Amino acid sequence: MTHEQREGGYSSPHWKGDGSTVDQSFSGLIKVPVKALDITWGNDTRFWQQIDLTDHDTQEIGFKEGMLLLQVNWIEVKGNLNITPTEDTKYEIYYMVKFRVDAFGWHSAPIKFKVRHKGEETHSNIMILESYREKHDVWHEIPGGEFSVASKDPVNVEFGIFEVDSDWWKGGMVLGGVKIKAKSG
Repeated sequence: MTHEQREGGYSSPHWKGDGSTVDQSFSGLIKVPVKALDITWGNDTRFWQQIDLTDHDTQEIGFKEGMLLLQVNWIEVKGNLNITPTEDTKYEIYYMVKFRVDAFGWHSAPIKFKVRHKGEETHSNIMILESYREKHDVWHEIPGGEFSVASKDPVNVEFGIFEVDSDWWKGGMVLGGVKIKAKSG
């Protein structure tokens, strides 16, 4: 469903991802564009805006579109991926993020990164993103967890960014997409 579609005449304020836009064509790299992610309040332009990335940004991170976080109190961005590797593989998840010079609220909002695999939470990490925010207008690969899959074992992996515990408003972040990389060794 795109942000323009309506259900029964009602437009949801939440962005519902389209999994068909996930790119698994590169060996060892899965690219998940923002269009494939579920973003709470992502369909409400008071909070998020879909943006076209510059040619330079696209060349640097491999995505053409992003989502600009204007302001939210709670962040919830989730992805869902079906994968069948040809060999036993360990993957790492990276969120492609850039903070604008006017980004705010990241100094006291612990962001949780979660990974669920085979129905169980396999990775959870909490971090303050202020050190990334201080380097504004630069793309960051923020680690979001890892998971392992056995050869030829089709599996569903869920992953996400969450901050639903604090009262801090946050904004000024551009989410370019998610890269899932096969981990060597």
